[in-house]
Amino acid sequence: MSLKSIVAVASGADEDAGLIAAACTLATQHGARARVIAAFPDPAADLVYFGTAMQGGADAGLSERIRASERESNERLEKLARESAAKAGLPFGAEAKGARLCLEPRALQPALAVLGAATLADLVMFGAGAARGALSGVFAETLISARAPILLAKHGDKGGEMSLTRAAIAWDGSVQSGRAVRAGLALLQTASDVIILRNVDDSGIASEPGPLHDYLARHGIARVSSRDVRGARVAPSLLEAAQDENCELLLAGAYGRPRLYELVLGGTTRALVNARGLPHVFLKH
Repeated sequence: MSLKSIVAVASGADEDAGLIAAACTLATQHGARARVIAAFPDPAADLVYFGTAMQGGADAGLSERIRASERESNERLEKLARESAAKAGLPFGAEAKGARLCLEPRALQPALAVLGAATLADLVMFGAGAARGALSGVFAETLISARAPILLAKHGDKGGEMSLTRAAIAWDGSVQSGRAVRAGLALLQTASDVIILRNVDDSGIASEPGPLHDYLARHGIARVSSRDVRGARVAPSLLEAAQDENCELLLAGAYGRPRLYELVLGGTTRALVNARGLPHVFLKH
């Protein structure tokens, strides 16, 4: 199994450099086509709204300043994409045939463009900062409505290639954790070692990892071990265990409980999204 369609959602922030570099690395490893979609806020749309509200009282030069700022953002993003493609040895183009890294023209409604692209994407990538900040709404819609497999790249603003040699699976036997494993097989198959982190409840009961071991073995993933994870706060316990095992990637099912309950009380998914630093987090709802 391999990835063939990757979507990288750019926010216009510094972390886009690491995000696009990571997308290029995965595209090279899997022979995939990566698409970069700009999803940063649209100041021109805000101008239309507020200009109408103020009945034309806005600064006459504001429109041109906004257009200049948007041109600058687009040019910076294209420069990042070109440099990342050149470093990875990938053909680059704006929807050009044969291009392995494409930068798509910014859509009037970026959120809808992301959802449309996610429909048939094998992987959708967000910068971790954008997912918990400027693009949190787009991230949530892509994860929940499109049910797309999402990788939160946590390179920050340093850029650099993505290494996923050791991977951890947050396993509790739920439907969501099973979906995450199936959707993340291509990433697991490239890892040299996989660690199953079994969630143990207060009674000491953990989901049996035997069926997961068998499933992974049937897909050619043989170097698999298990570790029990305890603690009232599930997300920090999972992250600590993954870091102890030197894992660069943590796969987890998303929103196993009703979304409203998760939003009100926090929840493991939200804590994983908000966590800083490695590992990268793969989520599937």
